[in-house]
Amino acid sequence: MINAFVRIRSWLIACTALVLYELARWGLSFWIYPTFHSVFPLAREIGTASEVFACFALLAIVMNYGRGALVLRVSHCLTPLLVVASLGMMCVAISMGSVTLLVIGAVAYGLAAPWFYIAASAMLIALSPEKALLAVGTAAVLRCLISVATEFVLADAVTGYLVQGIICLACLGVSWNAARSIPSMLDNEAPGAAPLFVNPRSYIPAGHPLFTSVVLLGAVRGIALTYGSIASVPVQMPLNIFPLVLIIGLSLLALRRSRALDTLYLGVIVLVLAGLTLFCPTLLSAPRSPFVQQIPNVLFSSGADCLVALALLVSSAIGRRNPADFFRIAALYEGSICLGILGGATVGHGLNLLLPRHLEVVAWGFSLAAVVFACYNFLLLRSFSFDDVVSRVRPVDTPRIVPPSESFDERCRSIAEAFALTPREAEILQFYARGRSTAVVQEELVLSYNTVKTHVRNLYRKTDVHSQQELIDLVDGWPCRGE
Repeated sequence: MINAFVRIRSWLIACTALVLYELARWGLSFWIYPTFHSVFPLAREIGTASEVFACFALLAIVMNYGRGALVLRVSHCLTPLLVVASLGMMCVAISMGSVTLLVIGAVAYGLAAPWFYIAASAMLIALSPEKALLAVGTAAVLRCLISVATEFVLADAVTGYLVQGIICLACLGVSWNAARSIPSMLDNEAPGAAPLFVNPRSYIPAGHPLFTSVVLLGAVRGIALTYGSIASVPVQMPLNIFPLVLIIGLSLLALRRSRALDTLYLGVIVLVLAGLTLFCPTLLSAPRSPFVQQIPNVLFSSGADCLVALALLVSSAIGRRNPADFFRIAALYEGSICLGILGGATVGHGLNLLLPRHLEVVAWGFSLAAVVFACYNFLLLRSFSFDDVVSRVRPVDTPRIVPPSESFDERCRSIAEAFALTPREAEILQFYARGRSTAVVQEELVLSYNTVKTHVRNLYRKTDVHSQQELIDLVDGWPCRGE
């Protein structure tokens, strides 16, 4: 009974954090960015670009700096202060008409924004896949209902900024413990496990379709936010709740076959393709009914909501299997989505300028986009599976430190001869087989990171192993001469 209560409580807290995250994301587009229109509209794109920079800068620090965990702790603790300061600066800038202060505020908010996504996805790690999907779907639906109910409530800009600040701080507060545990995941990481080349089966490379496809879908989200907007206010889409509920429901059913993520991604593809395909008929239809004109936007908006749900679920699923890689995956996902939004928003603003005079050009552009989008997803990614990629991620094994011994050195020499290792590869074999880290190898052998990386890849290829632990097991099980 107590365990059931704890599980329900954990789910409710996670769901609350996700609702607040969704509202913070929605409020930024509907309450904050529209106020930029009268002062400096380009500050929106500058703020989004700063969020992209923050994601990849934090990622670079964590991957290459020995005190990455400390940097994350400081960054997380400063986020509430940065949110309050940035919203205050933007509110004052709007009232004073100050472009400089508005840009500084937008940049500051962008630097703090990645923690909303990272903290929200961290809340899902402790949940089972079924409960995580249900929490994400519930949060998305509640956000749709709340956004429709509050569409006309906040007419005052100051009130909008105040409510946005409360939502952001509440989101950070509810998910504070989950976010605070992220640096400890890095602290507890096995020695030498940080470089992706040492344990390739535990890490997904940045150029993987898992991330490139999200950039493309993020562009669709950017178009949905800007196309048809009036005075920078996005078009509200109450009807997008119906496709959203349908796709989430189908994903829940697909959990039995372990295909929930693929079903969700397929739903995003169908919604986006439908929006691109129906854009031309609705644009050129006569008479031009306002309801018919918004059908593509409803589909794009639903696809964007499903994309956010997919990103949250993938980040948490990988974090569940390999906690040491959670922050990297979450930062890559948030940075990729924002990068796509930045490009999509630029396209959306361009469409708003072209539509009054160049309907045929826009129609042909959307038709071409539909063909390219279909080819990319159904030809290039025809055998790609989100669920399979996640299921193949392995936890990082903690290699034990092996003290030097005559038998150990003899086995390493025998392996070097058997697999025709170079003298440098044989030296590196001894370090990694003892459980030493890449930093130790660099220091002891006076080699650069890239040089060690090349030697390790060749070593793994020749010995047919895929992780440091497998290399240790190979040496342990290798017979000495005379045995």
